[in-house]
Amino acid sequence: MKRIVYIGSDAIGLAALQWLLANGGEYFELIGVASGLDSCSGRGMKLKSNPIVEFAKKSKLDLVQSDRPSVDLIPWLRERAVDLAIVFAYGHILSQSLLDAIPCGFLNLHGSLLPELRGPSPIEAAILAGKLETGISLMKLVRKMDAGPTYGSLAVAIGENETAISLRRKVSEAAPVILEKCFRRILDGSLAATAQDESAATYCSMVKKEDGWLDFSLPVGRLEAQVRAYCAWPGSFFRFGGEVIRVGSAEIDAAEQDAPPGTVLGLRGDAMCIVAKGGILRCLELQRPTRKMLPARLVWDQIAAIN
Repeated sequence: MKRIVYIGSDAIGLAALQWLLANGGEYFELIGVASGLDSCSGRGMKLKSNPIVEFAKKSKLDLVQSDRPSVDLIPWLRERAVDLAIVFAYGHILSQSLLDAIPCGFLNLHGSLLPELRGPSPIEAAILAGKLETGISLMKLVRKMDAGPTYGSLAVAIGENETAISLRRKVSEAAPVILEKCFRRILDGSLAATAQDESAATYCSMVKKEDGWLDFSLPVGRLEAQVRAYCAWPGSFFRFGGEVIRVGSAEIDAAEQDAPPGTVLGLRGDAMCIVAKGGILRCLELQRPTRKMLPARLVWDQIAAIN
């Protein structure tokens, strides 16, 4: 029996953690969880634990929280005689000394069909790229980013109106499925890892706050995809009348326009319409600073008045 730990800080990994806790037995035992530090969030900026930490505490699992994994995790793993660690959305790059700290190493769940979309934002990147599917991959963790050999992958369809929130849910739900398919076979040695095709590798970068600005010189389809990809964070926004307006949802009108990109056409039906390259971005939900997200028709008069 292998002594394993789960390492992660994002709610996307909660279903995988639950599977590991529920399915221990003949082959493995989940003995602990490592996660990030509590952080301040919300209007009151109260200190709050992430969902992985909350689940670990509720389940009475041994827990360590750290933002210095190479310093704090190595002794924690060795003191508990851990054999294997499973990582999913931890948010830290792991050093070679940490990867070498336990006998069976580290496995990693990654939210794409590797070698596509290596990097920290595969779900958002898949939507931005207009892909029809993405997925989840189970791989052996190595120092090079998301480049380790893979044990298996599972495809997840991307719907026409898919948002990052709904796609994250699909990828999260796929994690226990790939673990059920592969994990015991990895432990008993009947499943070997396969090297990735480096020539097919693509990459995505960390999403930054400034990536949320809508550039209306870009194709309208790209802007509509951005609204869906960045709906959770950082959002998609533009400046109008001295205010930064956030777009909650949008759709495409491919009608040709003579007006230059960025021209606000006003309220048409239930949408605030803005000219982009190749068409019109119909903004269906809008949010003014410190206000709630509302249907565009309910806030257009306010927005027009500040222009």
